[in-house]
Amino acid sequence: MNRRPAHGQPLAYYLRRAVDSILATPVIAGVTITSIAVSVLLAGAVLLVGSNAYRLIASWGAAGVDVSIYLNPGVDEARIVELKNELGADPAVIEVSYFSQDEAWQLLADNLGDSAELLDGLDASVLPASFEVALGRSIEDAKLFEMLAIWQEIAEVDDVQYNRQWIDRLRNAMGIVRWVAWALGALALIVSAIIVGATFQLAAFSRREEMEVLRLVGAVGAVYWGPVLLAGLIEGVIGSAAAIGLLVMIYQITAAPIATELPMLQGTLDFLTVGQCGTLILWGAGLGVAGSWLGMQRFGSWR
Repeated sequence: MNRRPAHGQPLAYYLRRAVDSILATPVIAGVTITSIAVSVLLAGAVLLVGSNAYRLIASWGAAGVDVSIYLNPGVDEARIVELKNELGADPAVIEVSYFSQDEAWQLLADNLGDSAELLDGLDASVLPASFEVALGRSIEDAKLFEMLAIWQEIAEVDDVQYNRQWIDRLRNAMGIVRWVAWALGALALIVSAIIVGATFQLAAFSRREEMEVLRLVGAVGAVYWGPVLLAGLIEGVIGSAAAIGLLVMIYQITAAPIATELPMLQGTLDFLTVGQCGTLILWGAGLGVAGSWLGMQRFGSWR
């Protein structure tokens, strides 16, 4: 037995009327679904890029502080052992690793991969030997700066660099990028909403005779506007699902090559979560319902 709302019409009636109205105007319905899909695709692209960028920043920030201490040329092995012991004696230091010039050269060549030929004609002497010092991520800035100043004063040390500095700069840059992304996303959504609204106005105009007949025979309330809003909801869900499917295809095509070219992204690059996809579908469904409501305003107020 079909469930019936308070006005007495079964729910299947609204679904049938909504589907019939979509099938009766396939071109208009296709344009409507496409416009919603474009809107959701733009929003999903902004969300996908933004979420992966913040996930990358978060993973870098959670990795602790890495300090590179570059040595002057000609430091003997005995002094290197002494320095390594001195650096490792600090309780804040988790690990100390020494890289000779040859090891630094090999590491650079490995990181360059297929581009290692750029090093042809050069030798390991152009790279300094270094200590790589790993510190805990909970270290305070005051303590970090104190340690860096002490290490910089060591006679054999040429330069000291640490990753938190560029991570902080990257965070600041990401803050700007975030606001730009929000602005572009909001602009895209506004433009998409206008396009969707205009499309639904066109759809409503194409069905004006049907709607006028319904009003003339006394169709009021949900019997009059229910199928129209349900049709917009269906078109919104279809358009959103199509956009997410296209976004999945684009991600699968581009994610692997990007991760191959940028190894730092491996382990952090991921698609949207189920909740984010659900939000996009709700956005598309909301666009469909809102567009249907705007289209119905051509026929006067709801009754």
